[in-house]
Amino acid sequence: MSTFVLIIFSIITVLQLTSFLVFRSYLKRKGLLNKFFWKFISIFPFVFFNLPYLYLIFYRNNFSLLPGWVFDSYILPFYVFQGAIIFIGLYLLILKVIKAPFSLSLFLLKKIGSFRNWYNKITSKKQIIKYNAGRRKFITGTTMAVSGYAFFASGMGVIKRNKYEITKVDIAIPDLPIEMKGTTFILASDFHSGPYMPEEMMKEYTDAINSLQGDYIILPGDFTNSNIKEVVPFAKAFRDLKAKKGIYGTLGNHDYFSDPNYIAEYIFNETPIKLLRNSAEILNINGKPLCLLGMEDTRESGVRFTNELQAYMDKTLLTAQNVTAENGFEYGSIPKIMIYHKPYFMDKMSDANMDLVLSGHTHGGQVVLFDAMGVNLSLASTVSPFISGFYKHKNSQLYVSRGIGMVGLPMRLNCPPEITKITLV
Repeated sequence: MSTFVLIIFSIITVLQLTSFLVFRSYLKRKGLLNKFFWKFISIFPFVFFNLPYLYLIFYRNNFSLLPGWVFDSYILPFYVFQGAIIFIGLYLLILKVIKAPFSLSLFLLKKIGSFRNWYNKITSKKQIIKYNAGRRKFITGTTMAVSGYAFFASGMGVIKRNKYEITKVDIAIPDLPIEMKGTTFILASDFHSGPYMPEEMMKEYTDAINSLQGDYIILPGDFTNSNIKEVVPFAKAFRDLKAKKGIYGTLGNHDYFSDPNYIAEYIFNETPIKLLRNSAEILNINGKPLCLLGMEDTRESGVRFTNELQAYMDKTLLTAQNVTAENGFEYGSIPKIMIYHKPYFMDKMSDANMDLVLSGHTHGGQVVLFDAMGVNLSLASTVSPFISGFYKHKNSQLYVSRGIGMVGLPMRLNCPPEITKITLV
């Protein structure tokens, strides 16, 4: 088991334990814990909805071994429970962190006899007793409301996880030749072929992408989730992709979780997708050249621009310069679009004079607790300011797709899957 998986399991365990202990404490305070029914209710969900973890450990998310009715009636509710408990656990943990300094200070002060006597005298007054009872009632009510919302939101996130949106956006590239204006790029990312993205669903996405009739289709990686076998249903689903002028992609970090060369070769042989593996190509758009670059991600990079990524970028830029010269154009004077899986390294992309970078990876946050007024509250927002949609950075522009697939939990909250139609203007 990888360090990352152990960390995730540890976090989930802490959040579940927090929720369990708080729930048990509430039942005890109400005098219900000595009754068999409530004792059973306090334990059963935490046992019943954690048993699937044993399956996940031994079969690595391969739910194809299970009958469909088992997945729908047990595994999906398992994920709803996990999503809700994670949210509730975070809420309770935050409350405890806020309360901790006051509780600790009070505990230490009560070691002083004179303060303890004064405190007991004050808290025995009727108005204080009434205030404390009201405060506890308010906190309990708030916690129940948060818990109800958590289960409702998790359920809706699972039910609507594949309700995709088609986003249309115009992007202006400075000094773009008039012959190129109106050119369309269909952007779709992060398919994650695997346990949460079956072949049948991917075929629906193929039809949706084709229906947009783009000049080019751009796919910035994560075709598979973690296993080389996952490339087979991906290829079957997307072998019918159609674009007027070309289909291009790059490998993402999840494509490196197994065997990137095998995945790349299979996609090359079985689909119309041309992978740019740290390389570039000159597109002839109505007689005018555009340099399309494709840089791969790695498994280990995370948010760090590693030496390996630097080598990838150097190779990509060198290839772009060479292919431009071979076609008789000046590299610095033609538009340049980079396909790269992660949006994190825009400083590097801007320094390399990319006019536009097309990325994915973030899933738009996937589970977004709040998204309004330019604020995206999700795990993705703790890593990078580039989460979803259009950005300008220095002399470059960036579009980050919310992607199509899912990781971790098969749910999306306030963050539907996205297919984007970009028109150059």
